[in-house]
Amino acid sequence: MNIETLIASLTAEDETDRINAVEDLGYAGMSEAIAPLLARLAKEPSRKVRETIFTALERIDRPEVRVHMAMLLDSDDAFLRNQAVAVLQRKGAASATVLLSRMSDTDPDVRKFVLDTAAGISSPEVEPIFDAAIHDQDINVVIAALEYLGEQRKTRFRSEVEEIFLHAKEPMLVCAAFAALLQIGDAASWQCILRRYPTSAEVPGWQLGWWIRALGEFGAADEIQIFDEILRIHDGKVASDTIDALDRFQVRHGRLAITERFWSLLRGLIQDPMAAEDKLQLLRVVGGFSAPAAIADYLFSLFDQNDRLVKLGAIEGIKRLGRPELLARLQYWRSAEVDPEVAEAIGECENTP
Repeated sequence: MNIETLIASLTAEDETDRINAVEDLGYAGMSEAIAPLLARLAKEPSRKVRETIFTALERIDRPEVRVHMAMLLDSDDAFLRNQAVAVLQRKGAASATVLLSRMSDTDPDVRKFVLDTAAGISSPEVEPIFDAAIHDQDINVVIAALEYLGEQRKTRFRSEVEEIFLHAKEPMLVCAAFAALLQIGDAASWQCILRRYPTSAEVPGWQLGWWIRALGEFGAADEIQIFDEILRIHDGKVASDTIDALDRFQVRHGRLAITERFWSLLRGLIQDPMAAEDKLQLLRVVGGFSAPAAIADYLFSLFDQNDRLVKLGAIEGIKRLGRPELLARLQYWRSAEVDPEVAEAIGECENTP
């Protein structure tokens, strides 16, 4: 069947005939079929036929197809728009040029759709689209760009994100930049965060958890005492965030000493009611400090309590202390332990290096 006959069949009354004509045009791969297929797409009532048209256009795979797909990003028809996005994303880097050209559209919704499409393409060719989006005049486009930059760990944009974080006025924009920095930031980013919020007391409540997390992720070893300040200033209200950040801090900096004052605060915190997972993590964390020496004796004293959770946490803390003589001492408690779960946990420490 020649192409003219196939094009004429696009208007056949029977849906199956239209589908067959569309499929044949797609397999033919001729550029002459593009305009008739697009014209039919605009008026075709059958969803199945419309889906087949998109498949055929994608199969033809000509630059003008990608141009038309990009033009559909401003369609009021969500089906057309979503199908166009899918085609462009499957074409990958080949779609980058036409997508970038649409970033000059006056409609911010279109620019947002372009960004959404580019975010689904794993290629450096779409990086200029992120460049354009992060400097967009519309705050929603910028926020979306920040979210994608963080999710995709695009560290090349770190300095631009830091600038936005420092100077943004709108709370949602500050929030988006802060969230992105937590994913792509580094030690320099922590200094940037401190320029805006020098202490935890100056951080808005809804960003305090992120500030504490940033300290854990990026803070320097000599900033260990900031954790002490956080717990005192905020009266334990951010204990969970602080414990988690301390754990991450130890992973990066190893065994650091803390002051007797800070140790006293942590010891008191252990006695406070808190979620089971937080208490277990706190007990592991206290075992990760190199001083004061009293930490080890305190962890052993917890075996006198009739609290399985506390005992299990103490075992984890002693393991993290990593001292062979303490692990040997721990085995003494195994013979006297009546709780089989606790006894088993002690037994697992025998071969701990």
